[in-house]
Amino acid sequence: MTDADQPPGIDERPDTSPRALQALRDDFLYFNVAGSGPTFPVAQRAAERFRGWLNEVGMFGHVGYAAYNAALDAARADMATALGVPDQASNVALAQSATDGLNTLVAGLAIAPGSLMLTTAEEHGSALYPLRLRAEHGDQLREITWHRDGDRFLEEVRRGMRDGARALLLSLVSCKTGDVLPVAQACRIARDGGAITIVDAAQALGQIRVDVNELGADAVVTLGHKWLHGPLATGAFWVRDIALFAPTRLGWRSRLDLATGSKAYNPSATRFETGTVDAAAFVGLRQTLAVHRALGGWVPTRVRALRRRLLERLRELPFALRSTPAAPTGIVVVEPPGEVGDLVDRMWKEERIVVKLIDEPGIAQAIRISFWALHSDDDIDRLAAAFARQAVVGVR
Repeated sequence: MTDADQPPGIDERPDTSPRALQALRDDFLYFNVAGSGPTFPVAQRAAERFRGWLNEVGMFGHVGYAAYNAALDAARADMATALGVPDQASNVALAQSATDGLNTLVAGLAIAPGSLMLTTAEEHGSALYPLRLRAEHGDQLREITWHRDGDRFLEEVRRGMRDGARALLLSLVSCKTGDVLPVAQACRIARDGGAITIVDAAQALGQIRVDVNELGADAVVTLGHKWLHGPLATGAFWVRDIALFAPTRLGWRSRLDLATGSKAYNPSATRFETGTVDAAAFVGLRQTLAVHRALGGWVPTRVRALRRRLLERLRELPFALRSTPAAPTGIVVVEPPGEVGDLVDRMWKEERIVVKLIDEPGIAQAIRISFWALHSDDDIDRLAAAFARQAVVGVR
């Protein structure tokens, strides 16, 4: 094997300065990291190098095919480490997104037909839609409202267990408020009641600690393109016991580890994977995980400081705060007066600032502000000043 046959690797000691990690242009402000965090330039470069090399050697040639599978193996191992279980790479399956992972797990829940499933009204459509689809086919679904009251919420989980619930799906961090839900306690209640638990960590990994053993869940789903600032079309999920979920889709990667002609599934979580993926994107995901390892505890500390600054500025505005003030996340949701959608549009057209309209049935419209550690104090001040100008316009 020649040097040209060696696939390009990742930078284990990347430059983590804000200048090196910033991907955005400087002619606008971006406060929708909860939607998608711009990919770190170093991760983008790692993905492009691998993609170019793989194309040169032929993906399904002898050199390319081995490197393709090795890259995916390495991504599973790094994701296991990020989730607090470095010795459990075989419990990790790769996915194209959290939506992909949640659909796989919800469809494959090993529960009896007609069973009661619990979830929360805080969930993203990526969780609610597949759960509601199961309900359309005969299962029961109960959506618990989050009232920013952990004790009240947990009592609703207990009531569901008393009513015979067999599954619980909830987010660690709500995409609708930025609140951290009492997931470990809820999973303990569900486990004692004999229910399977799935945790959506899409809004958590990259900004707060995620340890699957501490959560006590049966499955944890995440992705690369939000708070990790990795490439699009990357995700993964960890399962404690693969027997709790039945594969509902099969492809050549579902049986990659088995002899040709076998009808069995892979003996690991790779049984939930199907066909060809962009391995280079997962190399980029590995690179962004390396960035976070190098950053250590700086990210959550910085996010909390920015949150405090933002909340101070928002007190000067006629906004109702939907989020719990003490939550340790980079998501703050406010309810402004007037036409909220118009305010979001003006923030972009007149201020060049991106914020997210939250428009959900049954609740007041709101604005989600989501920021990451790369934002500066001045960015927060500019955002608040722009809101002050535009909110006054909206209520005249």
